[in-house]
Amino acid sequence: MDNRYEAYAYADPIFYDSPRRWGAQEEFAAVSRPLPAGWERGDLEIWSVVRPQDVRLPSQGWKIHVSSCTEDAEAVLEQVYAYCLREHITFKFLRGLPILQMQNSKYSPRGSSGKFCTLYPVGDDELRRCLEGLGTLLAGRRGPYILSDLRWERGPLYLRYGGFAERHCRNDAGDRVLALEDPDGRLVPDVRGAGFSVPDWAPVPAFVASAIAERTTGQGSLLPYTVERVLHFSNAGGVYLARKEADGPQVVLKEARPHAGLDQRGVDAVTRLQQEHDMMVRLAGLPGVPVLHELLTVWEHRFLVQEFVEGQSLSQWLTAKYPLIHPDADEIVVAEYTREAIAVVDRIEHVLRAMHARGVVFGDLHPRNLIIRPDGDICFIDFELASPVDAFVRPALGAAGFTAPKGYTGFEIDRYGLAAIRLWLFLPLAQLPTLDAGKGTELADVIESRFPVPPGYTDEIRRLLAPSASDGRTPRPELGLRRTQTQALLSGPRADWPAIRDSLAAGIRAMATPQRADRLFPGDIAQFTQGSLGLAHGAAGVLYALHTTGAAVEAEHVQWLVEAARTRRAQPGLYTGGHGVAYTLDLLGERDAALDLLRRLTHATPDSPPGPGLSSGRAGTALTLLHFATVTGDPRLLDTSLAHVLAAADELEKEGPASGRRKAGLMAGASGAALVLVRLYEHTGDHTLLDRAQTLLELDLERCVTAADGTVQVLDEYRVLPYIETGSTGIGLALNALLAHHPDSPTARYRTPIRRAAEPEFIIQPGLFNGRAGLLGYLALAHRSLPPDGPDGPAGVSDVDAADRRQTAIDRHRRLLALHQISYRGHLAFPGDQLLRLSADLATGSAGVLLALGTALAGTPFLPGTSGTGPTPPDPTPPTTAEHTVGHRRATPDTTGLR
Repeated sequence: MDNRYEAYAYADPIFYDSPRRWGAQEEFAAVSRPLPAGWERGDLEIWSVVRPQDVRLPSQGWKIHVSSCTEDAEAVLEQVYAYCLREHITFKFLRGLPILQMQNSKYSPRGSSGKFCTLYPVGDDELRRCLEGLGTLLAGRRGPYILSDLRWERGPLYLRYGGFAERHCRNDAGDRVLALEDPDGRLVPDVRGAGFSVPDWAPVPAFVASAIAERTTGQGSLLPYTVERVLHFSNAGGVYLARKEADGPQVVLKEARPHAGLDQRGVDAVTRLQQEHDMMVRLAGLPGVPVLHELLTVWEHRFLVQEFVEGQSLSQWLTAKYPLIHPDADEIVVAEYTREAIAVVDRIEHVLRAMHARGVVFGDLHPRNLIIRPDGDICFIDFELASPVDAFVRPALGAAGFTAPKGYTGFEIDRYGLAAIRLWLFLPLAQLPTLDAGKGTELADVIESRFPVPPGYTDEIRRLLAPSASDGRTPRPELGLRRTQTQALLSGPRADWPAIRDSLAAGIRAMATPQRADRLFPGDIAQFTQGSLGLAHGAAGVLYALHTTGAAVEAEHVQWLVEAARTRRAQPGLYTGGHGVAYTLDLLGERDAALDLLRRLTHATPDSPPGPGLSSGRAGTALTLLHFATVTGDPRLLDTSLAHVLAAADELEKEGPASGRRKAGLMAGASGAALVLVRLYEHTGDHTLLDRAQTLLELDLERCVTAADGTVQVLDEYRVLPYIETGSTGIGLALNALLAHHPDSPTARYRTPIRRAAEPEFIIQPGLFNGRAGLLGYLALAHRSLPPDGPDGPAGVSDVDAADRRQTAIDRHRRLLALHQISYRGHLAFPGDQLLRLSADLATGSAGVLLALGTALAGTPFLPGTSGTGPTPPDPTPPTTAEHTVGHRRATPDTTGLR
């Protein structure tokens, strides 16, 4: 689970939304307090910015952070607020207590945790005056240690050298990150890690240098253990593998930071660690519980020392054994897996009963907290949420999908977690019943039909994960309407494409919020960081999918995009920026608006140099310009398109594949530029472009591995990925485009194993970029584009058999999308990435599923540039626009660039 999603799941029970909206009901009084003359206020998502109008800040320098505990945060803010107004200092602060608690929660980013207020002093004298003045005012105040900063004396003040203005550059992986300017005028990453550091070239005032020296000399470790390896980091502290003596046994050190790692009640890591110690003492000697060694304090941190349990987590066990992630699951293997999984459940239940017999509720039962020892025995780890049943305290943390609803208490908390594990071992979709309680019964039916589980295995799933008015799991009225009918649209033996399209489109339109200025459709959390207009996560992508599949497009929604594109600052990028918006506006019949935006993009100075990729870099710009060159006949656009893609190819070839710094795949890797080169070849006939495309594809193919099942997938650290965005099927889209013109390319040998990688029975997410919909769309295009005169399969397989197998895989993907579908107001809808909330966007949600199903079932266009006819997709049917139009609001531009 990506922990960034937690903060965006608080604001709304159905959609991801801004943490600012979630915390708006408990904002500090200072947020709306009238300012004196000569001062102005700005909003920066979760921050409120206050600044004197006559002060011009430098672009970077030494900034001061103020840390605070939640219980005295308002008092601290009042002192900082009054001081900054008095001393004429620009500052910002978190808008409310819920946001402060979220920033200091267990899974918040460690580099930003603890930062409550930020001051921007101008010059060394003002910096020192602020440190000394505020240091006196806030003496004795407590707060989480800010890991990225230098602590000033013993109080809650910290400082670091960083950016004042919001500027960006590309890091080694090609990601757009916040930047500093070095002495040569180059923008370099402004690294905000979990440790304090200063750029070698940064000016360091003498009083800061003294503080750094004092910190360095005072860092001698008093820990009576030698740390050998980090096992895990969170904002609560680290978990380390260590030894006390060189020849002694390995132990686990669990660290707790004071005032940090908060749970939803505001309890910190130190308090929970003491609770963990007490529960382990109570369970001492019980099989399935690690041996406790000691609890000690080093500096300000607490450490629990316990037995190192050898083995693999239940998550790792499932990844290694789960049979449905391979193209053709052997039924003998499926039956053997079923027997092993049921045996694992029995062993978990046995240990759980023993804990309950001692009066302890474990409280946090999920796969990462269960270790399977080499002999097969189960060991529970992480007792920080355990509680005595006779003094039960409901856990205020938990893993998504395994945390019992509010109505559960005592031992039923653990029984719910065990029921979720029963589900997860066969269908790793435990988050779905949390979003829609009706999915529990639905998935239990699938388990019984697909796996040879014994009678009664799913009874606990149905009892505990299904809706119940008595425990608060009553279905939300928007979800589950016409559940059987919407599921049947996908799962039936034959697909009714018009009905599927209309239901998905109706669900998308029902999610729209044209009255909001910040976003038109709910989507992934990226819409709050990358913007809510683009193809991947914004309005353009949703309208693109509706339009290309022939679904109705509301005139009001088109006008929302036109107005937002006109008033917001445009950044380059096909999928994450303005180029994709211009492309979509042109398809929607808004050419004047599209060309106006394209002109502004051409003359704008981006806040970071463009990378070479398709999503946000030069390759995507080139594809957009090729489209406009085609529809306008302007040869200058074609020349500029060529220049962009050749510059991207030069950069990618210079970097090469060896370092692995940049992601592979269609969106950020070399394959995106390769695809554009092929499309430009189709327009120019220049064969050297095909040669360059092959070279780029080979760079990405060198990042792939052949898995044990014979599939070719991208190796990403410890995982292999078949997906569109950064996986092998994204490479496969570019590969098939090349092979259509160069069938004898040596890269042709990868076509079949990449296609096979797109055929597994189980996919954990439904979306287009990193889920089943993307594999479906890829297979549909591949099915149409493969040459008829050569078998695409193992030796001895006929063309007809290979084609039948491809069609079977396409049909199976379509039917199995029903696993994820959650009807919204009676229409088809899908959860986004992490499965915690519904999404309408192209990359993760319903629009991407719509696009892929249209490609598979009706031959409508797929992603821009992926069809063999060039970048401009044909219109399958005239676009339908709703008759009525209502007013729309102008998007509000950013009011400040501070960070």
